[in-house]
Amino acid sequence: MTATTATLADEVWRLMTAQGILFAIDAPIRQTLSNLVAFFAARLQRDPASVQAELEAALAADERFTREEVNGQVIFVTSRQGRYIPRDTTDPHTFKQRLYEPENPLPIDDLSVVVSTSRPAITTVEPVYISDYWLEQARLVAATQMDEQPVVQPESQEAGATTPVVVEQPVAEGAGPAPVGEEPGVAVVPPTDVEEPVATVVEEPSAAPVAASATGERSTVLTVDGLSIDLSRSPAEIVAEHGPALERILAERLAQDPLRRIVSFGRLHYPETSLVSFGKNDLRKIRDYILERNEPLLDTEIIADLYYHNPRQPDYEGFRFSLNYRLSREKDFEFVGVEGANIWSTKGLPAIGSKRVKASEMGQLTSYLIEGFDDSLADQSVESIQASGSVTRLLTFFEWEYGVLPLDAALATLLPKPVFPDQRSAVLRFDSPQHFGTYLVEVRYPSGNRGGWLQGLEDFFREYLVPGALITISRTNAVNVFTISYEEGGETTDRLLTFDEKKNRFAFANLTFYCAVDEDLLPTQNRYGKLRNLKAFPMSERRKAEMILEHVCEAMGERGGSREQPVYRVTFNDIYVAYNVLRPASRSFLQALLDSHSAMTADPSASGTYFFTLPQVERTETEAEDVDVEEDLPIQPTLRRRGGRYIDEDE
Repeated sequence: MTATTATLADEVWRLMTAQGILFAIDAPIRQTLSNLVAFFAARLQRDPASVQAELEAALAADERFTREEVNGQVIFVTSRQGRYIPRDTTDPHTFKQRLYEPENPLPIDDLSVVVSTSRPAITTVEPVYISDYWLEQARLVAATQMDEQPVVQPESQEAGATTPVVVEQPVAEGAGPAPVGEEPGVAVVPPTDVEEPVATVVEEPSAAPVAASATGERSTVLTVDGLSIDLSRSPAEIVAEHGPALERILAERLAQDPLRRIVSFGRLHYPETSLVSFGKNDLRKIRDYILERNEPLLDTEIIADLYYHNPRQPDYEGFRFSLNYRLSREKDFEFVGVEGANIWSTKGLPAIGSKRVKASEMGQLTSYLIEGFDDSLADQSVESIQASGSVTRLLTFFEWEYGVLPLDAALATLLPKPVFPDQRSAVLRFDSPQHFGTYLVEVRYPSGNRGGWLQGLEDFFREYLVPGALITISRTNAVNVFTISYEEGGETTDRLLTFDEKKNRFAFANLTFYCAVDEDLLPTQNRYGKLRNLKAFPMSERRKAEMILEHVCEAMGERGGSREQPVYRVTFNDIYVAYNVLRPASRSFLQALLDSHSAMTADPSASGTYFFTLPQVERTETEAEDVDVEEDLPIQPTLRRRGGRYIDEDE
């Protein structure tokens, strides 16, 4: 090999290895001689014949190249490590041969000594559910095929012989011509000798059922509930008319599947074999992260912060469904989300809202909502709430004091519905655009004979509002985020009713507020001074509606009648304001209580005024004498305290 040929061979080898830079180190790299000649002839500007001769000589002398001829075409082969050496595919192991061809084979007297590489057939029959739709379609197709096969009845002939029975067979479309002398599609059955000819009578089916079946096969399908769906309509029209029914039937069919091949989470369904597995370590990590954030979290936040998945990845939705499905089956996690926002809570998180009212007690206090005394839609209709996306309401003293709102029909129309039938609560976020604050609000849904309510607004109510304020709750673009606002007003200072927890009694204090209020619901000392006479009953006692009504009438009414049987005169507005100090109630609920109470009578001379008559107390002679003595004594003036000024307790 000369220097010129060696240089040319090296250049060809570098060119071919650059071509196979991504090949394995011992993989063959092939290139045709014609391609190499065309490349170097154009590069060197020389005659292709002379370049071909030099290339063949250079590559033949270099041991890194191997010459091959395939279909008359010359191909040179090399590799990244040099000369290409084909792999040896010979298997040196003899275990398989020794296993299947032993020197001393066992006698085949028993099938158990036979070694087989084939997998035994599964003898168990797995249950397969066939829907009613396909069963109905199979019945219709079978009935149509039976009706399309007419049978030619044999004519009566002489005794001892029968004529051939001609049966028309269906001919497939596009079939080739039949042989000459034979009628296409006709089978001839040779005659047979019988003792007595038997006449076969075949009843022709009526055309009406066939037409009905054919029409039903084309246009409608019957479900298990007898629901008729016209398949000639567009899918959008079918879903608009039968969407809830089809969704219910689908959920029932998936629940009846014994193999659970399709799993469900809310209104979403997914193959069970495609679920992503989450172990105990994943669940512990998710729970610790929720506790670290100290609030319920969205599933999208958990996926983004812990697993670094983003919605642009193709497996994102499957991963998200798998996470929600796995958490829904764990007792340490609770779903507190709504449709479109999957929010998860866990054990150990702080309670949302005031702890002064227990959930069981609040459910009993709001039970009037599910008893038919909900009049929240009197001012705003369902259509107006859905169109405007907001609800406006006045704040009562009980709602302001404890930061709760009864879940009446107006709020139920605005707020999202529960995702699961057994869902206990949902966590929403309320933003205050006027003060740039955010509050977590828990929505407790009604269950059984207990009503629902919202809790978690105590700080917002006590800091910016007073009883009687007008608040507005509105939707946003996010299904789990709402805004709460109020009508602002000028600075006002007045003595308003407050509750002293240390002394466990009601009192009046100076408060300054900057919101517009309803004067009829604002508990001022000048107008509703008798509110301080209300007794702060325990929450377990406040659920007794009639007892609270009697106490309110005694505290707010003007006393009359006799000492043995006093009569209190009180207006409906005073009853409503004072009653909502102790517990929530609607006007219709109070009206029903007043109408059904035996001791309450309406004042015919004044509309909206009632008389409450206490039952007469029988006194003994000694008690009557003591009362007479007390009546004869002069009324003593109120003693002054040291300092010379009267206070509210002296009156």
